[in-house]
Amino acid sequence: MSQLTEQQTEFLRRYMGFRPTGKIPISAEENDRLERLTPEELVAADLTRCDTKKLFGDEYMIALKDVTFKGEGSPDLKALMREVVKGLSGQRRIEVMEELSVIVGLPPTAEDLDRDYGRFLVVRKQQKVNGVTKDEDAPDLDEERHADFMASRGQLMFGKVLGDAFGIHEVFAALLSPTGGLVGPGNSFIPGSDLIDAFHLDPDNPVALHGCVHDAAGYLHTFHDTGPGYNYLDSSLELFPTDSPLSGQFSGIAYWVEKAGDDYTERRTDAAVLAVEKGLESARNAVADSINGLLKGLRSKSKQAVETVKGAIYGVADAIQDAVSKVKETAVEPHKPPTADPSIPASTEVKGKLEALSKFLWS
Repeated sequence: MSQLTEQQTEFLRRYMGFRPTGKIPISAEENDRLERLTPEELVAADLTRCDTKKLFGDEYMIALKDVTFKGEGSPDLKALMREVVKGLSGQRRIEVMEELSVIVGLPPTAEDLDRDYGRFLVVRKQQKVNGVTKDEDAPDLDEERHADFMASRGQLMFGKVLGDAFGIHEVFAALLSPTGGLVGPGNSFIPGSDLIDAFHLDPDNPVALHGCVHDAAGYLHTFHDTGPGYNYLDSSLELFPTDSPLSGQFSGIAYWVEKAGDDYTERRTDAAVLAVEKGLESARNAVADSINGLLKGLRSKSKQAVETVKGAIYGVADAIQDAVSKVKETAVEPHKPPTADPSIPASTEVKGKLEALSKFLWS
């Protein structure tokens, strides 16, 4: 098939709803039809517009690490996304779509974005119906704890995976689950606890890349009954079923370290960062040893195993506290001496927070 000329592409886009991105165009009429479905009918509807298996294949996933987004991180885009979350109607809806098209387009046009927004509302409605049935929810982003995550590349990368699944723009898709792409459940790092902030890693960090794909695969499986679930590589090494957020972590992180680890390491040439990395090496080893003990404990629910898990938890706490101390000693400007920073001892706050992990695993 010969390549379309610029004029032909523009004609098809304007008058026939064609998009050069390859997405199946969304129509306002179809959105209206879906909006009229009963909750039971909506739950049964397949709203995806692609083969979700391809979303989690090598070709698609590896391309993610080089994706950038027009307007990412800008205050204007953040402000508009906050409005979208709250809901739009009337003249303001028209204005927001026009403002968005300037930031993220053209294309897409304001009209394209408005149709995508209409489909976003339908997808979110299905999400909420399924969420009630399964006693699940997609938490809002706590911007006090993660002030720079809204409209970030990491959030939009997560949105791109969902957007490609549903055929809508990543700005809207990211808002289906605004914490998607943060390491850990919701706004937290430790499962079952809201005390420890999730890490906001560089978007090209292998762990961050894993987080975006892992969260998107889990979201699709949980709220729309499609896709592979959290174990998106279908690895036999995982200890938990694919509907558990704990599944897919080991195989997923290993996959991304292999695919993107070397590129990421080569880019991190800043001397201060390298100094911190060296300072954290011993702490990392201690954490790894502790986690190995924890995983061995998971294979049996004997009293001894429970004590093994608790011991591992405290070992991780000590390692994390050691890591914090080493960062404070090494991540300083060359002309400034290290300064003391009073921290709560690991034996109190850190161990208390990490004990939430033990409670979560055994609940």
